[in-house]
Amino acid sequence: MYTKRTATERIDLIASSKKAPIFDRGSITETGDDSILHNEARKLLVEGYEATHDAEGIAKAYSVSKWTVYRLTEQKRKTGNVKLRTSQRDRKPVLTAEDKENIRDCIDADPDITIEEIREKLNLSNSYSTVERTINATGYTLKKESLYASERDRVRCAGKAQRVERNHNA
Repeated sequence: MYTKRTATERIDLIASSKKAPIFDRGSITETGDDSILHNEARKLLVEGYEATHDAEGIAKAYSVSKWTVYRLTEQKRKTGNVKLRTSQRDRKPVLTAEDKENIRDCIDADPDITIEEIREKLNLSNSYSTVERTINATGYTLKKESLYASERDRVRCAGKAQRVERNHNA
């Protein structure tokens, strides 16, 4: 069973061990949320493990599993640090800021351009809906061109128009 301990309590527990190195407690700050090991605590955890090679003791001191100790040690071995990897959270944006700017420029240049035409013009491999969401996020709205019969644009013959009106009035 794991219990929550503050960073200072963890250091005291490790420092009381015969094999553990002495840590400077002045650099540790107390926080209200101990559910995540912050960078300083991660660093101390790995240093404690490297000094003692007692994963279970270190895990107990930091209220984490021994697998967390192993994982952080492996992370330090591979990358050289044990900092939180916040850059790997969330999904990466599919369209870059440059792509979004190019889409805006296309719409400003030709307001009647379609999404398919934008994708072709900019050589975007993204889906139709991705480009559409990007356009909506930039504040543009779609106003559909109303479709009507082409006969409305045709000039009518004067005689035919009169005949229609006469038949209609009768």
